Formats: sequence, C-alpha cells, structure tokens
Amino acid sequence: MNIISVGVNHKTAPIEIRERIALSEVQNKEFINDLISSGIANEAMVLSTCNRTELYVVPAIPEVTSEYLKEYLISYKEARKEVRPEHFFSRFYCGTARHLFEVASAIDSLILGEGQILGQVKDAYRIAAEIGAAGILITRLCHTAFSVAKKVKTKTKLMEGAVSVSYAAVELAQKIFSNLSMKRVLLIGAGETGELAAKHIYQKNARNIVITNRTLSKAEALAEELGTCKVLPFETYKEHLHEFDIIITAVSTKDYVLRDHEMQQSMAKRRLKPVIILDLGLPRNVDPEIAKLQNMFLKDIDDLKHIIDKNLERRRAELPKVQGIIEEELVGFGQWINTLKVRPTIVDLQSKFIEIKEKELERYRYKVSEEELKRMEHLTDRILKKILHHPIKMLKAPIDTADTIPSRVNLVRNIFDLEEPNQSLQ
Repeated sequence: MNIISVGVNHKTAPIEIRERIALSEVQNKEFINDLISSGIANEAMVLSTCNRTELYVVPAIPEVTSEYLKEYLISYKEARKEVRPEHFFSRFYCGTARHLFEVASAIDSLILGEGQILGQVKDAYRIAAEIGAAGILITRLCHTAFSVAKKVKTKTKLMEGAVSVSYAAVELAQKIFSNLSMKRVLLIGAGETGELAAKHIYQKNARNIVITNRTLSKAEALAEELGTCKVLPFETYKEHLHEFDIIITAVSTKDYVLRDHEMQQSMAKRRLKPVIILDLGLPRNVDPEIAKLQNMFLKDIDDLKHIIDKNLERRRAELPKVQGIIEEELVGFGQWINTLKVRPTIVDLQSKFIEIKEKELERYRYKVSEEELKRMEHLTDRILKKILHHPIKMLKAPIDTADTIPSRVNLVRNIFDLEEPNQSLQ
C-alpha cells in the first residue's frame, strides 16, 4: 500500500511551466476520473493553485510510479514541448504525508505563513471526495493535514504579522488608531494594491471609507463590493482632505497626488488632529516633506517593507515549533499506515485460531452439557487472547524503517503457517 505525490511548484519550476501544467476545477475532476476509470489509481487528489499543481495518488497497479504519473500529467496537458519530468518533485509514503503537512501549514508557501493555502487544500479534498476518489488513505492524509494546520495556527505565531504591503499598511494604521471603526478613510486609487488595502482595512472594522479614482466607475465598483463605501470624483478629492483621519494612496503616477502645501491647509482645518498617510505607490505618491508636519504620520513602501521583514523574521523563528507539530503528527500517521499493512495478517492469524478452537469444541459438543460447553468456549477464548496478544502487539509496534514491516509479517505468517494474503491489501 503506497501513496505517491508528484507535482510542480514555485520551488521546482518557473511560472510559465506552472501555468502550463495547471488544472482548472473541471480539468481536475476529469483528470481524477481518468486515473480511477483507467485502473491507474485506487485513490487520487489534485491540488492546483497559482503556485503549484500536485497529484496525490494511491496506485492501483505496481507499474504506476512517480515517473509514470509525471508523464501521464504532461501528456494530459499536451505540454511535452515545454514541460519535462525534471520540473517535478516526487514523494512516497510518509514523504508524501510530510509534504502535504508542510503545504497545509503554509511553511511550503511562496509567502511563509500565508493562510489561503489551507482553504485550497480543503477544496482539493472536497473535489476528490465528491467524485468518490478519496478513499481511506487520502481521507486520513487530508484530515491529518487539516489537524496539523489547526495546531500550527493555534499553537504558534507563524501566521501573525503582515507580510504584504497593503496588509502591513493597515496593521500600522491599527497600531496608531486602535479603533478603526471610528476613523474616516480616504483611498486614492482603486487598482489591485488599493483594492487589497481597502479590503484589509474593512476587515479591521473600518466602515467609513471613501474611494477616489481617475476612472470613477472603478471606484464605484469597489465601493459596491465592500458595501459601505462612498466615492469622490478624482478632480475634487483634495477639497475634502481635512475630513479624513487615514489616507491611503495607491496610484500609478510620476506626480505627487498629495503635496506639502495641500496638507498644511488640511491640517489647519483639522486643528492639527493626527493624520496617517500610507503611501503604497511606486514611484511615491506623496511629497516626503509632508512627514515634517506636526501630528502627521507618513509611511511609504520602504517603511512598510521594514515592518514586513521583521514580521517574516518572527515567522521564521516559529519554524522549529511547526516542524515539531509536523513530526508528531507524522509519527501517528506512519503508525496508522503500518497498522493497515499488517491488518490482513492480524485478521488471518485470528481467523486461523478461531477455526482451530471451533473444530476442537465441536468434538465435545455432544459429550458435555450445554453449560459445560459454554464454559469451555469462554476458557478457550481467554487462552487464545493471551496466545495472540504478543504476536499482534509485535506486528503493531512502531518501526524504524518500512522494510521492517514485510519481515515481521513474513515471520508471523511462516510461524503460524498462514496462506499468502491478498496482494491488494498490502
């Protein structure tokens, strides 16, 4: 019984290769169904995101190796010209489990500790389960991975602290103004960075958000998506600067969208009430002279990068704790796998002794009373339990290497003269 994982990710292949081998949800289902119906796999799951496409397969026949699966996926995607087996990684047995545990706990992510990957692993399992491709092995593997991720989240600080510019900006705003729900926010620019910042600050309970953008329809679309936002025409936002406690700029421009004299006038109208300006633009959107104004907190990308670097350093310091959790779960998963491998031998051993017991008792069925027969049956059950206790305990005991399992199984089968087990159970 084996479980193989192969795939490409941000560590093994450049983005153009990852794009070429990626599977949509429809392709994911089609590919898994093909593996199962073709008799290639007993179980299968595909995890496909922007940074990885990985197969988790329980082979149905010995010919299905990691190289076989790599070639099968390349062929399915008609990508032989661009993609080679060297772009893939391969894992087996507990190596597969370790890899998925590291993926689910976000220590294998492009951004260390990013939380999105766990939901993507759950989606991959859901798809496999819905089409009947997640059997006992993949189900146990995935649920153990979910348990690892939960422990990492609750018992470590791996996912704490911002590691993106937009999130770092919002985190900084929350440190200065602890209660964002009472603050007025102006977002200048509704592109990707501005949108992320708006969504992050909304998640931190800011509800009084005003958006301005050169293309008004884009500002309106973002405002509608968030549900509590208003918009300002780009030509008039400077007339309202004094109304805002937090100003976030994320505009692609060579000119400053906020200048020193404009903010001086704004601060005068505000009677010097503190203002945070978060400049997420590159080139910078805000005149750096503004930082010299009283009660003005101006932070640009370099300032935020310093915060991100410190947070990443803190996350990296949590890696030994995460690896400890993974090792603990890996031992349990490995022992469970070993139990599956020895289970047929345990069943055969118990069945043989029960058969002997029943044959011997049958010889006395009509020689003793029914009450005496029941006492004999009870006595033989206790004797069998004691006789079988040690060999079963030995079969289930933790092992150092996978090679120990066949040797133990063969030893027990030879000693007790058991027939060869069904190979599909091995």
